[in-house]
Amino acid sequence: MIVRRLQAALAASALALVLGGCVAAAIPLAAGGVVLRNEALDDDEPETEGAREADQADAIATEGEPFAPVLAQAGAYNAFFTYAREQAALAPVAEPRHSAILATPGSLQPERVECSVRPSAVLVDLDPASGARDFAALPSDPALAQGLHALRLEGVFVFWISDASAAEAGTLRRRLTETGLDPTTDDGILLMRRAEDRKQLRRQELSQTHCLVAILGDERADFDELFDYLKDPAAASALEALIGNGWFLVPTLLNTKES
Repeated sequence: MIVRRLQAALAASALALVLGGCVAAAIPLAAGGVVLRNEALDDDEPETEGAREADQADAIATEGEPFAPVLAQAGAYNAFFTYAREQAALAPVAEPRHSAILATPGSLQPERVECSVRPSAVLVDLDPASGARDFAALPSDPALAQGLHALRLEGVFVFWISDASAAEAGTLRRRLTETGLDPTTDDGILLMRRAEDRKQLRRQELSQTHCLVAILGDERADFDELFDYLKDPAAASALEALIGNGWFLVPTLLNTKES
């Protein structure tokens, strides 16, 4: 994770220059003040299957191009990984990046928030459209695990989001580690902290500290809550330009059965 942390440090320094006094409010989210994080795993714990997969991905990355072997087996995630990687590779000052967050949702236009020099991040929505959710049953997904690991090696932060209560954070964190989806517990987890909390608010908070280049979800409301309130879905037809261009539709992990 040395590359990622070095890039994060450089991004934070640049962010301080741009935001001035506001940077103090931005840092807690990245460091874990708002996002639920756990980076204190005991080094003496036995290696899990997920950790072994991560070590293998590390070995691939050190030998050369990390995405070539990953994309060969990532299937439905290919577009998501490729787009996130391309956006993260842009020089923030010379080549402006745009967030997957809409600049003005009420306008139903695909204009997105500019990222400035914020560190790149991706967001994975865990909630199935059916509403049924059991974090303890979260299945493994080697293709997703390896692709996210490769993104982390290139300095991209990974976040997971659900409308579940923050009280379920321990169960989710444990299962993400066991499955190898987050074997080092470095990822951020965005859960609901209060009764009035909403995923829309958590996404917007994240966009204040990170360049959220891509969101992975199984329905359009995972990208913006406006889709939950449309009387005529055709009114948002202009937003279809963002599908595959920051917004990526893939069946959620919690609709996938363990093989």
